[in-house]
Amino acid sequence: MEKATPTNELALVVGASGRTGRRVVRALRRQGFRARAMIRDASQRSLVEGEGVEVFVGDVTCEEDVRRALEGAGCVLSALGSKNIGDAAHIELIEYTTIAELSQLAREAGARHFVLCSSMGVEIPDMIPPLAEILRQKRRGELALEGSGVPFTIVRPGGLNDDPGGGGIAIARALPGFGTISRDDVAEVMVQALLQPAARNRIVEIINAPDGRPATDPDLFEQAALKD
Repeated sequence: MEKATPTNELALVVGASGRTGRRVVRALRRQGFRARAMIRDASQRSLVEGEGVEVFVGDVTCEEDVRRALEGAGCVLSALGSKNIGDAAHIELIEYTTIAELSQLAREAGARHFVLCSSMGVEIPDMIPPLAEILRQKRRGELALEGSGVPFTIVRPGGLNDDPGGGGIAIARALPGFGTISRDDVAEVMVQALLQPAARNRIVEIINAPDGRPATDPDLFEQAALKD
């Protein structure tokens, strides 16, 4: 399928200084996008700096900062994730409230696409007790994005690891089991969602699979749609 060419489009990445977010910034640059990396701590600037990358220091929970970060951005990619699994208020703030507000502000700003990195298991949180609260709030964030009116793709990876990317990808609305996946491949799939029309308004689960397609496959989302 023909790609939607970015033409040096500006993409806002929130959660850009995290291990997945940094990879999203790099994947955007490889695919010809300009990237605006939103980070909260200026001391982490070196993690995302590079040619074609604008570093924006701001608080993603602050509406004024988010509005400024969205100026001129054609699309948004979120790699946000709560870091304190024992703090219910923090989990709700990051996984639900912030995503809900960011989705609305992205719609108001005229963003053409919002790509959210969520997680496998959000529809069966009680099967993974240590992560149940995070998964429940992630699902609430997904639903808020779906209802916001901004075109979206929700990417649900399996267990994340820091292995090199480039392996095969199993992708479908619902995979038959759990698995793991390289953060490199997750980042590439997120960026491919901006390029592939078949990714629009879709939810996909992804894990690495030896016999799968590469994350860079231009028909990745079209093939996923055929499995629905």
